[in-house]
Amino acid sequence: MRANDYCIILAGGVGRRLWPASREQHPKQFIDFFGVGKTLLQLTFERFAAFLPIENIYISTFADYVGLVREQLPQISDAQILAEPVQLSTGPAAAWASWSLARKHPDACFVATPADQFITSDASFTREIVQGLDYVRHSDHFLAMSVKANSPVTAFGYIQKGEQLDEHRRTVKSFTEKPPIEFARTFIESGEFLWNTGLFLWKASTMQEEFAHLFPVIAQTDASHLADADEEALLKRCFPMAEFCTLDSIILERRQDTVVQECTFGWRDVGSWPVMKETLPGNVDGNVTIGGAGVIFQGTKNTLVCLPETMGAVVRGLDNYLVVLEGNMLVIMPNNDASIPRRLASEVHVRLGEEFL
Repeated sequence: MRANDYCIILAGGVGRRLWPASREQHPKQFIDFFGVGKTLLQLTFERFAAFLPIENIYISTFADYVGLVREQLPQISDAQILAEPVQLSTGPAAAWASWSLARKHPDACFVATPADQFITSDASFTREIVQGLDYVRHSDHFLAMSVKANSPVTAFGYIQKGEQLDEHRRTVKSFTEKPPIEFARTFIESGEFLWNTGLFLWKASTMQEEFAHLFPVIAQTDASHLADADEEALLKRCFPMAEFCTLDSIILERRQDTVVQECTFGWRDVGSWPVMKETLPGNVDGNVTIGGAGVIFQGTKNTLVCLPETMGAVVRGLDNYLVVLEGNMLVIMPNNDASIPRRLASEVHVRLGEEFL
């Protein structure tokens, strides 16, 4: 096993693009969307535990979700759960986790992963992540893992391939996050673009500059002998002052020296309803069901229905729709724009109240 390699699972988000199934108190990473008896978090953990020591896998999550992490991953220690006092997206979370672990393991190499990925070849995934870790061990660059972009999906980020560095890796020429459909089509037609998987690798020293940008006061102090209790106090005091930003923006937009590795494992970011619908198996008419006691489709095609386990439904006369019932919230709408659920959740918050989030 790879004793000096560490995984940071980023599991602190609310998952508004999967609202209303993903709720404020029980977001997407803690839900079994695939009906396999395991949540997205558990599947991600098992994928890395296949080739990394369990004690080297850390979960970065919002403080309110620590209980859910403990419940779903009883095999890890409390020290492996890094609790964010506020939700500032993946940038500060990953930077803090890297700094915290590097204090005790200065030669560590890291792979950071979202908790909402669908991977179709675990063998290829293991091989290519290990290749990436071996690369960053001897490089001062961040490494972004990517896969070939083969359809104009607006919910993904697109990396334009730059100069060839070796058999597997290139420089990054440009990055576009969630482009409009016209841009996405142009990117696909050009053949020059890869999908950003959100998987990033680096060695401990590579993150120092970005950590100093986000947490300048801490970066100027000697924290090599900081006690765990003192670090927790620092976290609560300094973390809320950091910038809200994604790890993707730090590595692919701010950095000019990031390297991209094109991978062959099957991949989908299942953080939105349109992608979820295309990822899960459907019936002969392209209809997909998540949960529920049974759904009868009549004159309906390309529609995703997500229901509580005891709920049945008849869905008639819809084409490319989303039907989701979760708790006190029912949503019925066209399933053609990954960003709409987030906007609807904000409107519901204002008009109906926080209890509907």
